[in-house]
Amino acid sequence: MNEPINASDLFPQYFLSGKMWHCGEDFYLIKHPVFKPNITISQSERTCFFVVSEGWINALVDGSQIKLLPGMSVNIMPKQSVRILEVSEDMNAVVYLLSRKISEMIFVKKGFAIYSEMRKNPVVVHNDYSMRTILDIADLLRDTMEHPYSDNMLDVCATLLNLYFRLAAPDNLFRAHDEKKALSRYDQIMSRFTELLEKFYRKEREVKFYADQLCVTPKYLSACTKHVTGHTANWWINSYVLRDATQMLVHSNMSIKAITSALGFEDQMLFGKYFRRQLGVAPTAYRKQELKKLNGGQG
Repeated sequence: MNEPINASDLFPQYFLSGKMWHCGEDFYLIKHPVFKPNITISQSERTCFFVVSEGWINALVDGSQIKLLPGMSVNIMPKQSVRILEVSEDMNAVVYLLSRKISEMIFVKKGFAIYSEMRKNPVVVHNDYSMRTILDIADLLRDTMEHPYSDNMLDVCATLLNLYFRLAAPDNLFRAHDEKKALSRYDQIMSRFTELLEKFYRKEREVKFYADQLCVTPKYLSACTKHVTGHTANWWINSYVLRDATQMLVHSNMSIKAITSALGFEDQMLFGKYFRRQLGVAPTAYRKQELKKLNGGQG
């Protein structure tokens, strides 16, 4: 049995307390959260969602002030933010934090138009049935992580989260997508681009390579990815490479030389320059600082 931990242990910038369950670093579920006062929730990579079940929250969502009441949810995509201004004493909510990996497991299969639409319409009001079902899904996710019964925990969580998104997305968004016979031109290119990325990102890091494969110009490819996801093609390429680089540095004993080779860089100097340009720190220093965090601040 996996006992919940205190949300403030891993996310002290957001929470004073709260029961948290997690599936590795890809998915976090927080129940009964106590937010820090006057905070801004923003994640560069993760997607965040929270559903208010009791009380209220006064918040700034994309610059607009709104009072979140029971039965309302907020979808915060990467690079977006919500500022918590005031919270009632009886407030209760369920908070989800998703890594890019698990988000892609959901959105790539269903089309990036859904992702794009949820960026544009972050606040959703649910009817009683949807709200009850959303809270039931949260309990199922908690039970799945508390009593793991499968080696493919991430797949199980992704399946349950897909049900959540069918309820938490703006009205009829999934239904409209399912009934649509063809994706938009932008969606088609984005979907094909991510397929190519999965296959070639360790060998090819130039936008031109992917544009040539798709028979479009690099400028048009970036326009498509920007339109659908809010990010350029170059950002997506780098995010795939950095996902593996950071995972290898923190969660493996591989040498920098071995990681350099695995990611398709010619030598350690090129990999080091690339890594520093993207994250502002050398690979060795990144490994040291992240391992220190995982060890509770102990070197």
